Amino acid sequence: MQQLGKNDLAPLATSPKDATRGELRIGELTMPYVMLQKGERPADGWPLWICLHGGGGNDQAQGPHEWIVNTREWEAQQKLFERVYSGAGLYFIPRMADDRRGRWWFDHNQRAFDEVIEKAIAFCDVDPNRVYLMGISEGGYGAIRFAGNRPDRFAACGGMAAAEPLSTSPPENMRNVAVRIDIGEKDSMFDRIGLARRMGAKLAELRAGDPEGYVHDLHVQKGRGHGIDYSKTPQWLMDKARIARPTRVEWTVLPFDTTVDLRSYWLALRERPSRMPLRVTASRKGQRIEIHATHEDGAVAQDGTLLVRLDDSMCSLDQPVEIVVNGKARTSVAARRSIATIARTLDERGDPHGVYCVEIEVPLAAQ
Repeated sequence: MQQLGKNDLAPLATSPKDATRGELRIGELTMPYVMLQKGERPADGWPLWICLHGGGGNDQAQGPHEWIVNTREWEAQQKLFERVYSGAGLYFIPRMADDRRGRWWFDHNQRAFDEVIEKAIAFCDVDPNRVYLMGISEGGYGAIRFAGNRPDRFAACGGMAAAEPLSTSPPENMRNVAVRIDIGEKDSMFDRIGLARRMGAKLAELRAGDPEGYVHDLHVQKGRGHGIDYSKTPQWLMDKARIARPTRVEWTVLPFDTTVDLRSYWLALRERPSRMPLRVTASRKGQRIEIHATHEDGAVAQDGTLLVRLDDSMCSLDQPVEIVVNGKARTSVAARRSIATIARTLDERGDPHGVYCVEIEVPLAAQ
C-alpha cells in the first residue's frame, strides 16, 4: 500500500463547470478525472460512485487522450451527473488513460480504481460498504466484468447499454454483489441483447438455487436500441450495501486481464494457482467452515494453500474451528488472533471493513 496524501485526489466540486481536473498516475499512464459531490452526507459516510464512460479503444489515435469519441463520452458522464444521476455521494468520473488501450478492465484501470477507493475511504469520509461501479456501453462492459472478477470491492455494479459473456464475467462470483443490467430490446450489435439475456437467465438460475445470494435485475427497455434511459440503474443501485462478510463465498479464480487477485472476501490464496480456473466454494456456520476446491473439469484441487480469515463477528474465536475440505474433515484448529494479521489485511486494501484478526492456513491437498 502506498503512502497516501490528503491532496492526492482532486478537490470536490458540486458542478462539472467548477471542477478541478485531476490526473491519476498509473505507471507511465495518466488518467484524467473529476471528483464531484451531490446531496447530503449519510450518517455512515459518503457513497462513492465510479462512473465509466462509453467509447472504447482506437489504436489509430494520435495520443493517449486524442480520440474525440472518448472525450465526448467523458463529458457526457459529467452531464449525466448534473441532469440524471440522483444518488447522494461522491462521483469519481475518469477518462480513459490511453485511447489506444480502451478497455476499462485492463490491469492499469484495476490499479487505478483500487487506489481511488483506498484514498476516498482514507481522506474523503467514504463508506467502504457503499462503493458503486456503473458505466455505459464500453463502461458498462467494464462494470459487469468487475462484478464477475472483483465483486468484493463493491456494493453493486451496473451495466447500461452493455452485456458480457458468461466466460469473461463469471456469474457464480456475483453471489454477494448486487448487479443491474439495463439494455435496449433492439440493441443487437455485438449480440448485446442476447448476451444480456443469457447473463440474466444464469443469474436467475443461480438465485433459484441459492435464494440468499445473487441479487440482480435485468431490465430490457422496450423499443430502445443502444440509447436507453440512464436513470434506472443508479436508482436501483443506490440502496444496496456491500455484504463484507457473507456466509458463503463463490470464487472462480482466473486472470483478470493479466492480474490474478489472491483475495475474495474472507478467503485468500498464498500464491497464484498452478492451474486455473480454480473454483472455490466456502461456507461458514457457527464454528464449522466447509470448503470445496475443484477445477473446471471437476477434478479436486491437489495443491496450493487457501487462507481462511476470521474475526469475532464471524464465530467464537475462543473455541476451535472445524475445517472440512472437499467433504473430509480436518483436525479442528485454534483461531489465534494476531496483530500481524490485522496489519496485513488492512495494508492489502486500506479497507477497515476488510480487516481480520485470524488467518488459518488450509492446504488443499488431501491429508
